[in-house]
Amino acid sequence: SGKVPIKDLFVDLKDGRKLLDLLEGLTGTSLPKERGSTRVHSLNNVNRVLQILHQNNVELVNIGGTDIVDGNHKLTLGLIWSIILHWQVKDVMKAIMSDLQQ
Repeated sequence: SGKVPIKDLFVDLKDGRKLLDLLEGLTGTSLPKERGSTRVHSLNNVNRVLQILHQNNVELVNIGGTDIVDGNHKLTLGLIWSIILHWQVKDVMKAIMSDLQQ
């Protein structure tokens, strides 16, 4: 789909654009991205990611925009894990509810 693959998770997620791409796919909505390469642009993108996750009831504990922009390994992995868990559980619950209604 013309997207550049992720080579280094901690470096490539810092500016928030890949995370916004991921959330576009998961939520089915178009999300604007700031294209600039300054820290402010990156923080704005990552903070938008965190805001969207909050709106989707994804539980994030002690993860802030600066943690991701600074490439904090533990918190970046925590963020990704929270996203995986949320959307996996959501899909499983949909399947269970669908089975129950049949």
